[in-house]
Amino acid sequence: MNPRAAATVGGAAVLALLLTIILHGPFASLEEGVTAGRYALRGERTADTNIVVVYIDDEAIGVMGWPVPRNFHALMVQTLTDLHVRAIGIEPVLDDRRDEYPEYDQVLAAVMRTSAPVVMTCYLDSVAHERPADSVTVPAGFFSYPGVAEPPLSGRGLHLPLTIFRDASAGVGHVNFSGRGAIPVFVAYGTGIVPSFAAELARVSAGVSRDAVQFDGGTLAIRSRTARVVHDIPASGAVTLDHPGRLSSFTALSFLQVLRDYDRVRGGEGSSLSLLRLKDKIVLIGPIASGRGFFVDTPVDPRLPSVLVHATALDNALAGRYQTAMPGWMTSLVALLFGLICGAAVLLLPAPWDRLGPILATVLLLVVSQVAFGWMAVVVPVLAPLLVGGVATVTAAVVRHRITSGQVDALAAEKNAVLAELRDREARLAVLERELLDYQTARPADRTEELLEEIRKNKAEIRTLSSRADDMEEYAGGGGDDERLDFEGMIYRKNSPLRAVVEFIGKIAGSDAPVLILGESGTGKERVARAIHVRSQRAAAPFIAVNCGALSESLLESELFGHEKGAFTGAVKDKLGRFELADGGTIFLDEIGEVSEGFQLKLLRVLQEGELERVGGTRTIRLNVRVVAATNKDLRELVKVRKFREDLYYRLNVLTVALPPLRERHEDIPLLVEHFLAREQSGLRISRNVMDVLQQHRWPGNVRELESAIRRGAVLARSEDRTLIHLRDLPEDLADAGRRSVPVQEQILDMVREFGFSRSAITETAAALGGLNRGTVAEYVRGEFLRTFAEHQFDLEQAVMHISLSGDAAVNDRVRKRYIEYLSNIVEGIDVSLPWEAARPRLRTKTKNLPQRYHGYLEQAAEGYFRKLWMLPPSA
Repeated sequence: MNPRAAATVGGAAVLALLLTIILHGPFASLEEGVTAGRYALRGERTADTNIVVVYIDDEAIGVMGWPVPRNFHALMVQTLTDLHVRAIGIEPVLDDRRDEYPEYDQVLAAVMRTSAPVVMTCYLDSVAHERPADSVTVPAGFFSYPGVAEPPLSGRGLHLPLTIFRDASAGVGHVNFSGRGAIPVFVAYGTGIVPSFAAELARVSAGVSRDAVQFDGGTLAIRSRTARVVHDIPASGAVTLDHPGRLSSFTALSFLQVLRDYDRVRGGEGSSLSLLRLKDKIVLIGPIASGRGFFVDTPVDPRLPSVLVHATALDNALAGRYQTAMPGWMTSLVALLFGLICGAAVLLLPAPWDRLGPILATVLLLVVSQVAFGWMAVVVPVLAPLLVGGVATVTAAVVRHRITSGQVDALAAEKNAVLAELRDREARLAVLERELLDYQTARPADRTEELLEEIRKNKAEIRTLSSRADDMEEYAGGGGDDERLDFEGMIYRKNSPLRAVVEFIGKIAGSDAPVLILGESGTGKERVARAIHVRSQRAAAPFIAVNCGALSESLLESELFGHEKGAFTGAVKDKLGRFELADGGTIFLDEIGEVSEGFQLKLLRVLQEGELERVGGTRTIRLNVRVVAATNKDLRELVKVRKFREDLYYRLNVLTVALPPLRERHEDIPLLVEHFLAREQSGLRISRNVMDVLQQHRWPGNVRELESAIRRGAVLARSEDRTLIHLRDLPEDLADAGRRSVPVQEQILDMVREFGFSRSAITETAAALGGLNRGTVAEYVRGEFLRTFAEHQFDLEQAVMHISLSGDAAVNDRVRKRYIEYLSNIVEGIDVSLPWEAARPRLRTKTKNLPQRYHGYLEQAAEGYFRKLWMLPPSA
């Protein structure tokens, strides 16, 4: 990684992190909205079944009125007591006297003294971290918690239930909130400590005294006779609730339903399943009717009845599962790490992973956040990391773009310098050629030879500079999708020699006859064998490949036929052979030409009879296996010298697939290169010079060697943060060949010059250049003649001098005669009486066998003759 780029991205991430710290308040508010989304994704969960909510709805208020008369509360408390509930919590604060029915207060208090334990509620005018200056005395006994440290939150203006209710109750808890639905567990008030409604209900339902409650400012512990319940409480003293959901998440019964069902049960009208669910439960009574009671803005509902909030607090207390948030320092660390990961992905990963990396990291962050929330009620903030990650991603993208632009500019500058030097050399060459023509006219032989030598040197330098320029330019060929064919991983063009092989495989795949695959090493024999298997009716059965040349005869026999326990030292158990493993499918025997004659006989039996015996065994095993064999040797020659059994040869050679070597598939090389580059998944490309070298190489290692060369080039290019593979990235033999390479047309023309343009020059050149086709050489010579004629503005004598580069009059005469022969062939058949567009199509026959690059020059020469820009010499 570029240190400067890394520092820039890291600095941007730190600045973004500082912004999230400065704007902590707005980010916290936005994160609450994200938490509501987390609840929506999680869905509702079932609250603790030990909790039952008896709710007062609109129907109950319509019957009983509001506030609910206290005789109805007394009736409900008595009913719940008769149903053997564990504890009762009355959520409305009963702090006012009812002068119209004072006896109802007496009735409720009397019932409470003999009922199941009842917890009443109180409230404070305000709860804050500031402790009031005045000291208030609280009722003795109710708010005395010797094991509770002084809470961080203090209250003002305590409103208690009526004394008659307070004295009859088992406890009193406050119903205040802190923030959005958070509940202070304990609040300091005067000389006492006021517990929350849920905390007091948890204590009372556990059946323990206030002395059994301990709170050190961070951990709440309630010790009962049978268990010790421990909860971690934030240092702020207020807990953020993990909401199960709305009313449907709780076991809930309507106030009237409970009373009516109980009346029916007492009247002998049957039993009620709903009432049976109340036994040994903690019951909270409170209103949910609109306009009655208090509603709280929570993540699950912006208007959640307060009784459900307290039921949620009790659920969390019993489960020991409050919602917890990551500490600020940890949030900052996560945000910074997330930003650095996103930035590093953009800077370091190849395309398209540089764009996908931040997206995948974001998805991972969101998934981890949701999983942590759903499973552990832990809030992992996402907005701060997303902001830091976004800033780091954008910064890294800008930095990478600048680096890439700088590399492109540097490459363009280098290329321009090379092209400028190339133009200078070409201009120098033109001057030398003009000077040569002048000296040839004056006939000073010494100066002519000197000029010829300078011209050769300039041409060599021009070739080197052209090669460097091509090595900086991306290869843009390769053919379209309509040219590319893919058969079971074999990539080829429509006109490739491999197409006939593929068509033959399609014909024979459905047969069960043995197949012999012939081809050089690296041509893809095993891939062909797999293609035959996949296209056969045995595709669902095993395909087993064995390299026969890699094992000795004894090991090969055991490997193919298997062995019995005790057949030889080390045979501690029976082993299935490869033939048995391939039963019903296909076995591929690679390098079949390497096996010994003794083993050939054993193999012949399997092919003839379809049966074998394991090494050390006597039981004959019948098999149904298709055999596909392969070799890079000439089996016929091995049969002649008696190194391969003739009968086995004919058993294997029922169907033969001969794979062409890569040197015969030049048209497939661009497609194969494109395929191998795509495997690298890095957006790499190759230069024109590299493609020229790859297409000119003989490829003794075939496709395997080509793949190795591309992988090496990809590794070296990536190590320098380049997307273009240059000549220097190839293996040394290929790179050296590329540096020394001379275009074939120049090789041909230089060789023909050496042979003095004699009658046999074409044949001798073809032989000297490694057995090139004589017709190919002749057409390249014709093309160079036409190119030179067009570039010299149809001046025959200058073209002759440029082609011959010789002061020998006899050589120039032979070149001139050949020129006249080529030009006469063009002129022949051109009807100058017709318009050029009508005469032009007749040139198609003249371009037959002429390389494509020269077609334009032939047309220029023909049009020049048509427009009388040149004429054949009178002697022609």
